[in-house]
Amino acid sequence: MNPETSWALSALCVLVAAVVRGLTGFGFAAIAVVGLAMLGSLQQAVPLVLFLEVASSLMLLRSAWRGANYPLLRRLLLAAACGVPCGILLLTGSDSRGLTLGVYGLVGLLAVLGLARVRLPMGEGRAGAWLVGGSSGALIAAFSIGGPLVVAWLSHCGLRAQVLRATLIMFFFAVDIAALVGLAMASAIPSDTGWQALQMLPALLLGLWLGQQLFLRIEAEQAARFTQWLLLLLAGTGLLGRAWS
Repeated sequence: MNPETSWALSALCVLVAAVVRGLTGFGFAAIAVVGLAMLGSLQQAVPLVLFLEVASSLMLLRSAWRGANYPLLRRLLLAAACGVPCGILLLTGSDSRGLTLGVYGLVGLLAVLGLARVRLPMGEGRAGAWLVGGSSGALIAAFSIGGPLVVAWLSHCGLRAQVLRATLIMFFFAVDIAALVGLAMASAIPSDTGWQALQMLPALLLGLWLGQQLFLRIEAEQAARFTQWLLLLLAGTGLLGRAWS
């Protein structure tokens, strides 16, 4: 694949993922990392997606700052701080092919559980927050994917759609920065990642704007189910592609 085609496909992947992020508050990393891993390696895709996640969160912070549920957010972030180092060790110390297959399988499984409305046995209250926050922190650092897990748990906490969206935005912003710092300390960020992220910014900004416009017109339940179907499609495509390669 020539560089121009690769760039165009990467930008399209980021655009679609950003539309979903602007619409639902989650889903960007899962969609982007699965798509970008098909075009390169997971070790290249994860830092790039984390950079773009931080940029997208900055665009959404203004609307999320006052709307988040901070008692829940604090518990999740404290737990995530313990999980992030574990995720970095997994990303930097595992076989790339096996790790990529694991990502596709995880995304597909979480999408199926979401579509089937299966409630994850994570518990409630403080114990559930620690388990979900720690697991999500590890998944974000290793795969840049922690959204489906924390979304599934928060959706059962009785939060209104706007509060859920704001809490997710604040959570991902903090954990993504922590994961990037950890990866930088582990020398696991390719030297051209920053430049690639800058090249993807126009697609990111356009997608976020489109997603926020759709947020005003589409019911949250419909948007969430569309995202789950899209994740399932991408995961299945990634698994088939690896099986045939």
